[in-house]
Amino acid sequence: MKEGCRAITSLFDQAGGGDYLGEPVTQQAHALQAAYAALTAGCGSEEVIAALLHDVGHLAFPEAAGMGGYGTKDHDKLGGHYLAALGLGARVSHLVGLHVAAKRYLVATNLDYAQALSQASLQTLKYQGGAMTPAECQSFERDKDFDCALALRSYDEQAKNPGAVVPGLDYYYPMIEQLLLQQRLTSLQVTEFQQKGYLVLPSLVNADWVALWQKEIEALLRDQGPQPWMTYFESQVTGQRQPCRVEYFVDHAPRLGEMLTGPWLRDIVGQCFGEPAILFKEKVNLKLPGAGGFAPHQDAPAFEGFGQTGHITVMISLDPTTQDNGCLEVASYPGHDITLAMNHDLTLSQAVVERLTWQPIETVPGEVIVFDSWLPHRSSLNKTLQPRRAVYATYSKSAEGDFRERYFSEKREAFPPDAERQPEKHYGPGRFNVGNPIL
Repeated sequence: MKEGCRAITSLFDQAGGGDYLGEPVTQQAHALQAAYAALTAGCGSEEVIAALLHDVGHLAFPEAAGMGGYGTKDHDKLGGHYLAALGLGARVSHLVGLHVAAKRYLVATNLDYAQALSQASLQTLKYQGGAMTPAECQSFERDKDFDCALALRSYDEQAKNPGAVVPGLDYYYPMIEQLLLQQRLTSLQVTEFQQKGYLVLPSLVNADWVALWQKEIEALLRDQGPQPWMTYFESQVTGQRQPCRVEYFVDHAPRLGEMLTGPWLRDIVGQCFGEPAILFKEKVNLKLPGAGGFAPHQDAPAFEGFGQTGHITVMISLDPTTQDNGCLEVASYPGHDITLAMNHDLTLSQAVVERLTWQPIETVPGEVIVFDSWLPHRSSLNKTLQPRRAVYATYSKSAEGDFRERYFSEKREAFPPDAERQPEKHYGPGRFNVGNPIL
């Protein structure tokens, strides 16, 4: 059984026997009845699994903010993101994220539906925003999955029969495993990565997730004092000091951390490695207006000292990246284990830089670039008035050990964030500060 299936099974084993929010069925019975309603209606596997797992947010996040004893607030958004991190795909995640919106829409547009709501549904509606406004209804109607979302809502409402006899959870394992397989790289993509040292994956990440992560990053940046995560600053070309990077945050940005440590991204990287992967380090590069670029370098020399044989980084665009705002630029892949001539600060020598052919990779929000630690790369300054934020998660091979805590402990000692620096000490270039504009 794949990791995603095991995680879902574990959730239902732990919490599926609990009451379904004041209704006369358990959480698991409600889920199975909703899935069976979708199945008998002739829905495809994405819709059936979305019906099965539409309330997974209640099971996965019992400690999150509640709705007066009626489950988890925002369970639709939390559940959709959780399933995406498992690798069930953007559409399943999107459908799960719409099931509360569908309820609010129907309350606003269908009097019979509104009057038939159970007492539990009326209670949760108060926490979910109530009936949609006319403007919200119009926006919801434009969603490509509008009709499907309303159908799934009807399956949700049907799934409250204490005497129903339906297939068990294991009946849906083949569908779940097939959906997980569909999110994996193709053999052609793996070959392209091995030959070029990088791979661009268009539209891999849902815009709703990007917005969620941006809020978490903004919350981290509001705390400027010493904190568990690590915030670094730079000087603009104008001389103004501004934040440029946040690191070591997966425990403090829960949705972003969930994605970076979840099975889906680890599996993509594992396919490129040819063996299972584990998170090694993570950062968000902010590249605010006027921010500097990154000098040409390879990542591999900066990761030496941990006894590992290679690293792969996943870059997720949170904003459009263009040549004007300093998008990632890559050069010809020299090959695995090949280190090019460097300066003393581990940036590439000028002779190497001039010899290489550089290619900019412009991206849209949600687009992903996967690249090898030996791939030469660089970026230029941001000449626009908008930020160019991107997440960089670096992975290593699981079999070689988990070195994330050691990496950040050593970095904190050698190159601490601004709030922890000693005024009399100089913090210069080194393996924890290669080619970047950090002060």
